[in-house]
Amino acid sequence: MAASTPLVALGEIRSCLLPSAAALGRVEAGELLALMPGRAVRWRERPGTLAVSPTLAVGVDCDLRLGAGTARIVGTVATNVVLAGGRLLQSSAYTRVVRARERRRQAWSHYVSRVGVTEVIDRVPERATVGPTLVEGYLADRPPAGEEPILDLSSISERLLARIRSVPALDQEPPMRTAGTRLRWTALVGGSAGPRVELVLDDEFTRSVRLIVRTEEDLTAAQRFCEDLAAHDWLLTVTAAALEQADRFGSLSRERLDILSPVLEYFTGLWMPGAHTPAALRALWRDLQSDPGMSRQWNTLVDRLRDTIAVATLNALRNKGFDSEW
Repeated sequence: MAASTPLVALGEIRSCLLPSAAALGRVEAGELLALMPGRAVRWRERPGTLAVSPTLAVGVDCDLRLGAGTARIVGTVATNVVLAGGRLLQSSAYTRVVRARERRRQAWSHYVSRVGVTEVIDRVPERATVGPTLVEGYLADRPPAGEEPILDLSSISERLLARIRSVPALDQEPPMRTAGTRLRWTALVGGSAGPRVELVLDDEFTRSVRLIVRTEEDLTAAQRFCEDLAAHDWLLTVTAAALEQADRFGSLSRERLDILSPVLEYFTGLWMPGAHTPAALRALWRDLQSDPGMSRQWNTLVDRLRDTIAVATLNALRNKGFDSEW
């Protein structure tokens, strides 16, 4: 592989429900995601709507965890916002870490011209050795031990998401209350070792993804794949949470229907694994369908969702009938 091949690509994606009572169409989505004047919002109509904002650059001068120590990086983090199905909102931040040609900080004009690229100024081992070490350091997600700041893609993506969620055009009246999720991802260029994916659920709302892709060109596809994966993981998370919440109420309670009906109405049509993943990495969905079996879990949740709503509706009708007779 070329000496200029990135050491690693690092990213973070926040996913949540758009704070709006109505789903956004093409015009409204374009207005919401127009982060940069003169740059168009990308739009896809089939098989489900997808809007992607222009890319913005955030300058960074900080450290990366490297084993027991750190390595200084300078450059930019690329950020963008995604809206799937007019309702599922995501903020995405990512950067490709490369070895600097000179071990000194350049003028900012040098870094701004390379959006989404950060350069390691310090001396580091060869790519085959340092790449996996950078992956583990990033996903460890520990607070910094020293005084120097550590690359914090979490804060960058969270700030962008907060900016979009607070736009005055949004009425802040979503059809239901849901939690957000966080997906951290890494990608290494591994030639014939890729493509390969490993998904880990770190806690209730945080996921880690390790990717190996074949070529440097596939790193762009890796970001879109991870956004697609994060969207489907969010759907699984909020649907399972809604069923768990509904189970706290009795089968005759109106609360069960109030909790579950919006999930069935607004979310089930968004399940389209791989529909917005570039062809180079679409095969990774086949692996995820085998282990951990995301579509099997989704189908089970949706079947349970429909059955629970049907039983709750039947009980409500029976109860209403009894009240009328009485």
